Amino acid sequence: MELEKQLKALSDRNRIMILRILHQHKEYGARLANTLDLTTATISHHLEILKQAGLIVEEKVGNIKYFELDHSRFGKLLQELSSFVQME
Repeated sequence: MELEKQLKALSDRNRIMILRILHQHKEYGARLANTLDLTTATISHHLEILKQAGLIVEEKVGNIKYFELDHSRFGKLLQELSSFVQME
């Protein structure tokens, strides 16, 4: 079930762009919205999907929520996909 949720989370171009940014550094929602030219509500929706899929983690600093890629879980997803592709 987790793999299905993660693959569904990757099925949106905006979420892939968010992951690319979060792969490089942690970021907060408003800045992601500005960078991707999306509303904060749209970014919040995408972040929630990515969080539920276990692909990102959230850290609250004061009143600001920062998000970053969960490198360990994302790496495991890539390994699973690699194994799947290599199946014969």
